[in-house]
Amino acid sequence: MRVLILTAAEAKINELAVSLQKALQREGAQTDLVSADAGDGPVSTALYSLVCVVSGFKGWWKPKIPSEIEGLLKRTTRLEGKRGGAFVEAKVGSTKALRALMADLERQGVMVADFGTLGGEEEIAAVAKRLKRLG
Repeated sequence: MRVLILTAAEAKINELAVSLQKALQREGAQTDLVSADAGDGPVSTALYSLVCVVSGFKGWWKPKIPSEIEGLLKRTTRLEGKRGGAFVEAKVGSTKALRALMADLERQGVMVADFGTLGGEEEIAAVAKRLKRLG
């Protein structure tokens, strides 16, 4: 199983994405990590069976997904029909932020198969096991 993880450039979010990448690799998946600040060119998902997005958010009443994630999704190609995962950091307002991120993915044609919050190592390991079952 090949997994592409798209992430924000923020340091804390990038750490969560790297932890998810390592947990998926322990489960036997081949993973690649692309940060939102990795250039302006298109990102192809042709080689991947699963595309995951790890994002932060601002606000708790009406959370906003960073514009860099929206820009990264717009320049990502071949998302139509792909299975995906949507993950945000675990903090107040994460449920609404998760809905917003899932809506962004679905607008690009991704079928969101798994979603949740990422907090500690145990939680990330559980998410990696769930994602492995999808592949």
